Amino acid sequence: MDFMPWTALVFQSIPESIVLVALGLGLVGEYPEIPSIIIIGIIGSVTSFFIRRLPLDFGGHTLLSMIVLIILMRFILKITVIRGILAAFFGILAVGIIESMSIPIVSYLTGISFETALHDPWLRVVFPLPDEIILGVAAYLCRRWRFTLVSNCTIFANSSREEKDDEK
Repeated sequence: MDFMPWTALVFQSIPESIVLVALGLGLVGEYPEIPSIIIIGIIGSVTSFFIRRLPLDFGGHTLLSMIVLIILMRFILKITVIRGILAAFFGILAVGIIESMSIPIVSYLTGISFETALHDPWLRVVFPLPDEIILGVAAYLCRRWRFTLVSNCTIFANSSREEKDDEK
């Protein structure tokens, strides 16, 4: 069970969630207004803050947080559930991949172990900054160049647009 301090929630978790959502959505071909992404990131992070306090087995916290993101994207952005699932999955996967590569490098360069950084409220905020910068640049480039992983798949092509048209 991870007890995240408030400083990490505000200065690390919320920005990371915003970037995770923006990148995940971009990878499924969704480019909503920035304020919507920020709202989802904030609500998702605050919810995750409390989910992390639950006595769940390994992976349970991540799965619950992912479900929250899917629900938020579905109701706030009105995208299909499948796009929400993929956006959450791609965003979480990207964070995991980048963190698994950068944390050992940051640890080596600073001489600070990940465990030490995890237990210091301000190191916990600063340690993942390279991850968040990389993910933020990737999200920006996806949005700028409209890069997507699923737009050409027939099951996803125009699915969110059709659903929005049906609601009118």
